[in-house]
Amino acid sequence: MMTYSTRAWLVAALLLGASPGLMRAQESVRGRDAARARRDARREMLANPDSQRMPRAGGTGVDDRLRAENRLRTSLAQAVRRRLNLTDEQTARLVDVNRRFSEERTTVTREELRIRRDLRRSIAGGDTARSAATAQLLDDLLAVQRKRLDLQQKEQAALSEFLTPEQRARYIGMMEQLRRRIESRTDSARGRGRRLE
Repeated sequence: MMTYSTRAWLVAALLLGASPGLMRAQESVRGRDAARARRDARREMLANPDSQRMPRAGGTGVDDRLRAENRLRTSLAQAVRRRLNLTDEQTARLVDVNRRFSEERTTVTREELRIRRDLRRSIAGGDTARSAATAQLLDDLLAVQRKRLDLQQKEQAALSEFLTPEQRARYIGMMEQLRRRIESRTDSARGRGRRLE
């Protein structure tokens, strides 16, 4: 069983992340890969204007969202294919692996975001009577991070069957950068919503 001070240090470490130098180096590489992927996706959209045609006025919000998600997936797949120099076979297998792990990845990500949000609220409250709840949230956070790691290991094993280590490393960087961008946009959108209330 962890002591209160051990948990406090663990929370601080988890919320602050790894060493700043390591994080800057990783973000620099990820940033370059993500910037290239965005450029490639924009070029693809400009080269194929039909793929970004606006939905009809009569479409529902769900239809519009599905079309937008499909356009994004297509653009991203094409950018990944170019950036990693994938063959047709590798591309098809990558799409299959993504499809296989997508739902579980989404579930783990949502669970982790919920736990982090609840943990921030618990800590911000400053109520020592909630220490047990905070301790449980810390345990939950570690458990969901283990789930994420297990999922990444399974996905890496599947990717290693048809991608080189360099391709896998670039792909991981691109996907991590995309995930962080989506999370930051979601967080900023939530922040704007709170200010409007």
